[in-house]
Order: sequence, then structure tokens, then C-alpha cells
Amino acid sequence: MPNRHASCIAAGLSLAFLAAGFGGGAWGAESKPAAPSEGKLIFKRPSSPVTPRAIRGPEIRITIQEAVSLALARNFDITIEAHNPRIREAELKREKSVFDPALVGNARSNSTKTDTVSGFFNSGPTISKQREFSGGLEQRIITGAQYSLLFRDLRETSNNRFRGFDPSIGTRLTFTITQPLLKNFGLDANKANIRIATANLDQSIHAYRGKVIDVVNSVEQAYWDLTFAIANLSFRKKSLELAKDLLRRNKIRVQVGSLAPIEILEAEATVALREETLIVAEREVKDREDALKKLLNITSDIPSWSIQLVPGDKPVFRMVRLNEMSLTMKALQMRTDLKSARLEVNKGEIDIKRTKRNLLPTLDANGSFASDAIDNNRTNSLNRLSGAKGYIVEGGVCLRIPIGNRQAQADLEKAKLRTRQARVQFSQLEQSVMEEVRRAARRVRTDMKRVEVTRIARKLAEERLDAQEKKFQVGLSTSRDVLEDQESLANALTNEVQAHVDYQKSLANLDRVTHSTLQRFRIQLADPRQIPGTPDR
Repeated sequence: MPNRHASCIAAGLSLAFLAAGFGGGAWGAESKPAAPSEGKLIFKRPSSPVTPRAIRGPEIRITIQEAVSLALARNFDITIEAHNPRIREAELKREKSVFDPALVGNARSNSTKTDTVSGFFNSGPTISKQREFSGGLEQRIITGAQYSLLFRDLRETSNNRFRGFDPSIGTRLTFTITQPLLKNFGLDANKANIRIATANLDQSIHAYRGKVIDVVNSVEQAYWDLTFAIANLSFRKKSLELAKDLLRRNKIRVQVGSLAPIEILEAEATVALREETLIVAEREVKDREDALKKLLNITSDIPSWSIQLVPGDKPVFRMVRLNEMSLTMKALQMRTDLKSARLEVNKGEIDIKRTKRNLLPTLDANGSFASDAIDNNRTNSLNRLSGAKGYIVEGGVCLRIPIGNRQAQADLEKAKLRTRQARVQFSQLEQSVMEEVRRAARRVRTDMKRVEVTRIARKLAEERLDAQEKKFQVGLSTSRDVLEDQESLANALTNEVQAHVDYQKSLANLDRVTHSTLQRFRIQLADPRQIPGTPDR
């Protein structure tokens, strides 16, 4: 008989540790293999095949590829965005920790003195002392069950002459478990928060990838803006030089009497106007240069803002053939904002499953097994405990049916509405992506045509100015005519470079909307959560 009771205790212990294994192992894990992100979170920055160049010297001549590499290595926005996946990773760990086992312990002692009066003899006060220690394991497992395995040791001394043992050592081993059968039962109810946290983590990784693409695109836009500003400044300087040269020649001709003095005033007014235009162009170069420096994060202190950036690449025109259908399909497949929107719909569906389960009444099954023993020393007490000299087995169910159940119904309705909203937002985003791709492709075609048109306009302006200069030499035109044609040529040169730059920017923007930027620059984008090595900047 004692052997049967001992086997009951062993069965209870086995069940407890089996439940612990389910909670912390196979049942507590995700259905997919655990990501290596469980390790130390050290951020490795994205990289390109070109090594970022050193920041030194008063002037840095930099290509577009080098500018992108510098931004990948130093840009603040990338660093800031990289923290979000790591934050979401911590939140996921926190949700998983709900199913972690916990060691519990308790210790207490008390002393009592009771005044007693007997009719047979004067026994005096009864003095007793108790000292209790208890400890064990508690855990919630993925089915919704909660169990505990507790051991208690109670030592009691008393001067009561009717006690069998003094001191008496009582030991108890108790295993209890409560399992929901309706509400809060199963994976849908108990893993919902973990699945939602996993989706949040995936969304943050998509957002990080999108931020890297946006930063690279911003660097391209700023680089070509600086290229245009420098070219425009060069044209304005040349235009001013032409106006000054014409003023010098007019003064000579007025002195020899071959030209009216009014021509000097006309040239002087134009020189003053072009000097003002040159000042504005110089400011524009500095503004564009500072915008690029900020994106590359090469200004660690005030003196470093004086570093001069000189673009090493010039806009090269190459015609491209665009297939809008193919571009749109690629964008719908690759866009990280669409992937994030799909995950938002998935999160809503997870919440619906959980709230549907919580519509059910509460029906919990509970059971416990406890083995008791008492003796005058601990060794004997533990021996009696293992022999199951005394035990208690209990079991039962608890039912709770909320009348109306309005809270659960409201939660379900809210989950359904949010999921419908997420689906509509996803469809709206799909439409926006398709429109954005069409607009970007249209802009590329337009700028492609502008390059050719502005080239022809620049050639005509050169020929017109040359003819006007010849006419002016023989007195068939005025200084105003020459100055106007000089300004026309400067504007034509500016427009041609602007068209080339806009074409490069349009191609970059098309890559952004189709998420081809990383592929074009051959950028390696590691998971910011799990690759050790490079520390945060």
C-alpha cells in the first residue's frame, strides 16, 4: 500500500516537471524555429561595396557611391530607426516571459502564550513556537493552465503535555493545477500577445529597411542638388564675366566716340543685377552642401562645418525603357510599407480569434494532490512523507457565466472593426503605391524628353549670342540685345543641367518607390537585432 502512495507522489512530481517542460519548451515556443535574435543585441550598420572614405582635409571630392557609403556608416536616422526592432524584440521577450516558471519561497515564525485554567489542576500558560519554511515552483503553460509544486516544512514546539511530539516536524508536498476548459483555453487565447508582438517586431524591421532606402534616396537627391547648385554658380560667374567684358568694351568704344554713353549705363545695370544673382547662387551652394553634410553626418563639431564637399560625379544621360506593369508588380511585392500593412491585418485576425474564445463562459477544472507527514525530527518526517503515510486528493470544476457578456462582445466587435479598417487601409495603400509608381515613371519619361529639348535650346542660345555679338561689332545691335542673349544662354545652360539633374533624381525616386535602391547600390542590410560587431555610433 505505501508503494502505491509513493507512486502517486512520483506521478504528481512527474506531471509537474512535465508541465514545466511544456511551458518553457515545445509548447511555450513559437511554431517556427527561434530566431537568433535571442542573443545580445548589437547593431551592425548596413554597408555597400565601397568603403566609406576618411573625413579629413578642407575639401572632400566625393562620388555618389562614396556619399551613400558614408551615409550608411554615419547617418543618424538609420541609427535611430535601428533601435525600434531592438525595442520590439524586448517587448516580444516580455510577452514570452508570461510562461516562464518562477521559484517561490516563504518563511515565517510566531510565538504564542495562552493562559489556560483547568478544573482538575492548574496547568499554567501554554507556550508554543512555530517556524515555517515553504518553497517551490509555479508556472503558467501555453494551454492556459497554471500549476504549482510546493514543499512546506513546519517546526513547532510547545509545553502542552498532551502533544505527541515536542518538537514536532511537519512536512507537506502539494501539487495543484487549474486548467481552463472554455474561456482562456488554447493557443489562440494564450499566444495572441506573443504573435502580435512578433508581428510588431517584423513591422519594425520593415520600417528599418524602408528608412535605409529613404536615407539613400535623400542622399542622392541632395547630391544632385549640390551638383546643380555648383554648375549654376559657374554659369552665373561666367554670365557676370561676360557682362563686365561688355562693359569694358563699351567704355572703350564710348571713349573713341563709336558708341553712345547710354550703352555704358545699360551694361553697368546688368553687371549689378548679375552680381546679386551670383550672391544668391553662392548661398544656394552652401545651403545644398550643408544639407548633404547633415545626411552624411560628417560634422562632429563647429569647425567641421567648413569642410567643402565637391561632387565627383556628373549627371550622365542614359535612356531607359520602362514597363509600368512590371514596375508596379515589383513595387507591390517589395514595398516594406505594404508588408507592414499586411501584418497589421494579421494582427487584427489574431485579436479576433482571441476575443471569440473569450466569448465563452469560464469553466475551469482544478485538482491537487498533497502528502503530509509529522514526526519528532526532520529525517523521520521526510521518510514518512515519501511513504505517503497521509495524503489529500482533491478535484473539481468552477463555472462562471457572465449575464449579458457585454464586455467580451464589445471587445470582439472592436477587434472586427479594427481588422476591417486595416484591410481598407491596406487596399488604399496598394492604390497609392500603384499611383506613385505611375507618377514616378511618368516623371522619368518627362525628364528624359527635357534633356533633349534643353540641349537643343542651349545650342540655339549659343548660336544666337554668337550672331548677336557679330551684329554688335558692326553696329547692327545694341548692348541690351547682347546682354539679353547672354542671359538667355546662361539660363539655357542652367536649364540643361537642371534637366540632367532632374532626370537623375527621377531615376532615384523610381528606384525608391519600387524598392530597388538597395539592389542598385548593392547594399548589404543585416538584421539590426542579431549581428554582433559594430557598435552604435
